[in-house]
Amino acid sequence: MNMMEKLKKVEAFSNDYAALIRSDTIAFKEAKSWERVRENWWYALLFYFDRVYYQGRNDKLSGYFERAAIKALEPVLAGDLTKLKRLRHWLEPEQWNVEGNPLWEALGRTYNIGRDKLYATGTKYDKKMVMDSLRFVLNDCKDCNILEHSIQEIQSGNIAGLSKRLHEIFNVKDKASSFFLRDAVFVYELDAYLKPEDYYLLVPIDVHVSRIVERLGIKADAREIAIVCQQNGVSPVRFNQGAFYFSYFSFDILLDML
Repeated sequence: MNMMEKLKKVEAFSNDYAALIRSDTIAFKEAKSWERVRENWWYALLFYFDRVYYQGRNDKLSGYFERAAIKALEPVLAGDLTKLKRLRHWLEPEQWNVEGNPLWEALGRTYNIGRDKLYATGTKYDKKMVMDSLRFVLNDCKDCNILEHSIQEIQSGNIAGLSKRLHEIFNVKDKASSFFLRDAVFVYELDAYLKPEDYYLLVPIDVHVSRIVERLGIKADAREIAIVCQQNGVSPVRFNQGAFYFSYFSFDILLDML
């Protein structure tokens, strides 16, 4: 089997990934459609948290932290833009840890998320990421919709600038930024607005992706993966999703083959 055939076999698992994010992400489960996710600022924020909360630790633990953070924000914001705008003062970094900050205090509690114990909203870095993300949403995004803002930036050919700005949000690094951008491009079919050199911005690297690409003899580097995929007529976005899915669920896939 040549390299192109191997890449395409991995790419095919992107279809399974697409089904997974419809059944297993908070934004879609609440909104019931990708268009509603795009149209509503709160659902758009959940789409973002569904990705940036996954910071390299155990995925289940990241999911628990994310669900606790959403529990923390719901009573304070209630999906109401007016309430978010009234909290502008508290979103400035020098106010984050000040007594009386309703957002910071909510993020400092533990929550019942339907598990066998209460869960925190993550580490102090997670809490700061949430605060700075809300500040970005309020100050940079029209109608406070981070997803619609990102789609418009991509459609205007400015995905590199958008990626750079996302990296300026506290604790949003390469994996989190590219995870969010990759799935936004995938779900809303934005490939036509990308240049070949943009695709490395959509290739998050984690242990699962690294395991697959290294087995294929490809360096676990976003630029390298994007180039090899394009040279072989394979979508870097779909290959990356497929590599994650195949590695993460390899045991289940093997059992299904028996």
